[in-house]
Amino acid sequence: RDVIFGDFIITVAGNREIFVENYKGILAYEDDQIMVQGNHVALRIYGKELVIDYYSQDGMKITGRIERLEYV
Repeated sequence: RDVIFGDFIITVAGNREIFVENYKGILAYEDDQIMVQGNHVALRIYGKELVIDYYSQDGMKITGRIERLEYV
């Protein structure tokens, strides 16, 4: 369902890493929040010392101290 409808696929590893797949673009990138666009909603990731380690068409890896996720 996620891939067919273009929903985010989010994998959280503790509070230090998050993997996001099926995103369309990066809307905001600051050290305390990162916002990515999906097909139907945006995902805002809040935390401290957030860094996008890598991104490609398939997905991205964000590291730092992740505090919460919010759909906008």
